[in-house]
Amino acid sequence: MDRHGGWFPQLFHTLRIRLIFSVALVHVVLMGLFTWEAVHRQSQELRQEMVNQGRSLASLMVVASTNALLAEDLASLAEVTRRVGEREDVSYGEIVDVRGYVMASTRDGRVGRSVGPVIKVSEQFPLVKTDRVLDLRQAVLIGDKPVGFVVLGLSTENLESALAATRNRGIQYTLLALVIGSVAAWLLSITVTRNLHALTLAAKRIGDGDLGARVEVRSQDEAGTLAHAFNSMAASLQRNAREIEQEHQKRTEAERLACVGEMAASIAHEIRNPLAALLNSVKLLGDQKLVKDDHAIVTRIVDTESKRLQRILDDFLTFSRLPAAQLQNGDLKQLVEETVELVRQDPRYSGRITFDCRYEPDNQCLFDPDLMRQVLLNLLLNAMQAMQGEGKLIVRLKRNGDRVNLSIVDNGGGIPEHIMSQISKPFFSGRKNGTGLGLSVVQRILAQHTSVLSITSREGSGTEACFDLDRENHG
Repeated sequence: MDRHGGWFPQLFHTLRIRLIFSVALVHVVLMGLFTWEAVHRQSQELRQEMVNQGRSLASLMVVASTNALLAEDLASLAEVTRRVGEREDVSYGEIVDVRGYVMASTRDGRVGRSVGPVIKVSEQFPLVKTDRVLDLRQAVLIGDKPVGFVVLGLSTENLESALAATRNRGIQYTLLALVIGSVAAWLLSITVTRNLHALTLAAKRIGDGDLGARVEVRSQDEAGTLAHAFNSMAASLQRNAREIEQEHQKRTEAERLACVGEMAASIAHEIRNPLAALLNSVKLLGDQKLVKDDHAIVTRIVDTESKRLQRILDDFLTFSRLPAAQLQNGDLKQLVEETVELVRQDPRYSGRITFDCRYEPDNQCLFDPDLMRQVLLNLLLNAMQAMQGEGKLIVRLKRNGDRVNLSIVDNGGGIPEHIMSQISKPFFSGRKNGTGLGLSVVQRILAQHTSVLSITSREGSGTEACFDLDRENHG
């Protein structure tokens, strides 16, 4: 159930249910109105017919009892009431003289008794809710002189039964129409929604990347027109995607070639100076006239430049052969502490840099330990070099929703604004002996962690480098 009213409103959102409900509602309303009209009309007709029959019967009683009433012929009057009482719908019938005494009656024990209070005029429909007898009165006249009157009661049970039967038939017809209409609406909805369902599935396939999805055209109506339009749209998307892919491949190839050329030029530029120094040093070492002190100096140059070449090649291989990240849940705080302790032991900076590490209690997140250690080493060493080996370095871990934020802040000289946009580019370095691959490697590793390095710097005030890592998904 949803929080907006349960499952029914959610079910009612489907086109099929709305169509069935609408058709069923129309059938119920129309058949309900028809049934009400039929019952109302039949009720009026049957009631009028009962009134007419009652008046005719009362008139016959008057005619049949006039002479007998004058002669006080009780036997004849009893015969009249007996015949009247034989009728199925007669509840009672009585003949009363002008003094108010019952001369004949269909009810036992009434003859000879005072009639008591009786109706003054004939009743009309509708009767009181609990009244089931229509009472009629008609005077017995000789000329204009009354000599008595007859009272006749007609039972309305048969009338009510007939009306109830009509109502029941109307309800049955309404239910039958509801069933037939619902079935018809269901069949119609299947025809309509089947095409929509096919369109929905095809649209989902296209959304998932399958641009070859098509819809079978099964009719020539609006749904068929929509299917034709959908297929045309899908074909157009497929053509455009193919053209875009081809253009992307061309651009990728061009960018790859350009990148290879740029990398080759950068590598050549980086190794040219140490290689020239090595070549010159080798020539000097071959000179027999080289004195011992100069020989030691040249040897140190060969050693230094060889290590420089080795470092350039190592950085390049790391950049070009970066392994795929194997993400696992771990405590980032522990990895940070281990890395900080490692760089703290560097003899170049030992004792001259103060580390301020700030952690929150829970620092569990997803990362590759080996690659993340390389990221931390690069960022920490960059910060320490920016401070020229002396200053305060702040390392912070902070939870940020479903991610953990790590930031490294130094109080060095900062990065000049005019090179901020280039510091992450391969082979760009602001230091004299740098290869320019450190931050590029960091960016590539963070990309595998669905993260990105953010650098904020102010020349003369220091630099902050930060990134986010996903926390473990416990769902």
